[in-house]
Amino acid sequence: MLTRALIVIPLLLLVLVGLFFLLRPASPPENVPTTEESTTEGPQEKTFDLAIVQGSMTPSEITVYEGDPVVLRITSDSPLAFHLHGYDLETEVEPGEPVELSFTATITGRFEIENEQAREELGVLLVQPR
Repeated sequence: MLTRALIVIPLLLLVLVGLFFLLRPASPPENVPTTEESTTEGPQEKTFDLAIVQGSMTPSEITVYEGDPVVLRITSDSPLAFHLHGYDLETEVEPGEPVELSFTATITGRFEIENEQAREELGVLLVQPR
């Protein structure tokens, strides 16, 4: 009985350590503020340069926190109607003419960014609660 316990206990510990390393939370991506940043700092202006090339937006996902003032600097290789759902913001973008869209992230959630003319999703805006 003692021999069996001496084998089972180290095996159980080994499995638990393995599960810890396998399931531990990963560090957040660079464009996502950490929890500490969101709670210790007040709203901060977030500026993003969005490039739309052949119907694809880079970066395709933007993350901010509730209350942050947001500035989107948009360029495109073709004319389009840039529309941010949820905030119901829209602006026309012409090739070679950068456009700025400014707003305050007052609504939390996941919001589609779309080329309204072509009805194509370009990316998403994620607004996390502060």
